Amino acid sequence: MQFLLWGLLGIAAAQGGGVQFFTGSWETLLQEARKKNKPIFVDFYTVWCGPCKMLERHTFSNPEVGAYTEKNYIAYRIDAERGEGPRLANRFKIRAYPTLIFLDPEGNELGRQVGFVDAPTFLALLKRYQEKSGDKREEIQPSWENFQREYRVFFTDFTQKAWGSTFAERFSAWRTAIEQSDLEQGSQIAQTLPAPAPDVLAALAQWHKGQKESALHTLHHRLYQSQKLSPLQALWLGAYAIVYWDSPPPETIQWVSFGVKKEPSGAAFLTQAALYQRLGRVSEAKEALKEARRDLPADHPALHILTSLNGQK
Repeated sequence: MQFLLWGLLGIAAAQGGGVQFFTGSWETLLQEARKKNKPIFVDFYTVWCGPCKMLERHTFSNPEVGAYTEKNYIAYRIDAERGEGPRLANRFKIRAYPTLIFLDPEGNELGRQVGFVDAPTFLALLKRYQEKSGDKREEIQPSWENFQREYRVFFTDFTQKAWGSTFAERFSAWRTAIEQSDLEQGSQIAQTLPAPAPDVLAALAQWHKGQKESALHTLHHRLYQSQKLSPLQALWLGAYAIVYWDSPPPETIQWVSFGVKKEPSGAAFLTQAALYQRLGRVSEAKEALKEARRDLPADHPALHILTSLNGQK
């Protein structure tokens, strides 16, 4: 039944204009990539992996992702537990699923992404590694919009860690409903989740409607100050503000500072630096960036852009 479901999902993606995966052996794939001079992305999955199926339903089925992939990549999928999968998973040191590997046309690794990512985030990854392939990288202009786009990888990771895979999948559907102003559908999705997620999403829907004072009362006083949010959930709220809000309120610094104190990481410090930057607290942004650079790759686009926006080299 699992194999049938996976196959039907793949057919649905192809028929809906999503990603169409190359079929054939690994060696045939490499020959095709060299022939067409296209980079490769490889989806390492297993049939029991929930986030792998989320990628299929919400990301690989996206028409924009499918069109960009068709033009610029050769896409390949590997079941890590069958056929050539175990050998290739060992070769690429795959430790979690899904893992997306990006390769140049010769099969050299350009980078990777572990875990579920939504369609906009995955599209940004595809563009980044397509530019990187064959020394075709272009300088990314240091703008807040470009930072938001590159930062989404961290936001997606925070979503998984703070709330779990069920929330991550339903959050994608919730955001779609909110963006389409279908607040009733968004509320129905939120109510299927355990506390405190329904209250969080209800407040974020209020913010979307322009009811910012009511939204902040719920998020800051009823949830954050009442200690109903874990450190990672508070950090996630700050990350959400970076991705979706034009003007984060000062309260976001408290949420993120709590998360950084309890769950420090390069991504957490980058989040803190971005919020300080957005609020005009430049000296504090610089200090947070120093901490972020201790952990994050120096060439990560989001880190590079924020450093440039901060007037640093």
